[in-house]
Amino acid sequence: MRYVRIVVLAALVAGTGAALAQDGQPDARMEFSSTSFGLVFGFSQGQGTLDFQSRKHAFTVSGIKVATLGVARVDALGQVYRLRDLADFAGRYVVIEGGLTVVQGGGNAVLRNEKGVMLYLQNVQYGLELTLGGGGVDIALTEPPDASSLAAESGPAR
Repeated sequence: MRYVRIVVLAALVAGTGAALAQDGQPDARMEFSSTSFGLVFGFSQGQGTLDFQSRKHAFTVSGIKVATLGVARVDALGQVYRLRDLADFAGRYVVIEGGLTVVQGGGNAVLRNEKGVMLYLQNVQYGLELTLGGGGVDIALTEPPDASSLAAESGPAR
């Protein structure tokens, strides 16, 4: 019985960090679409847009899943928390999941990268896919953060 209390308490404490991050306004908003396919190991690739500090930034998303079978398309919208600098958005986000999609499915996901940036995603998934394991998602900005800020500040070329 004592073990059960400790496990329940640990689960509540672990979930509190994610809830606290969502208490304030998001630092940015994002949307992306990706396609995944797999046979034991799966691969996904897509692209999206991040709306941060009143500017839109294009990014790519790619990832590898383990213990997956099928083909699916994912459309996701999300809120981004703890993003202070655009360069912190890019990186590896760890995902632990399990699920089955037949024709259409979806749900919510919380992801975090090594810089502490949190993504709260709502997604719709189309296709047929069974995933039993986890994997990682890599996000890369299409153009470097310095190039996008310099282009916006310099204005149109003459």
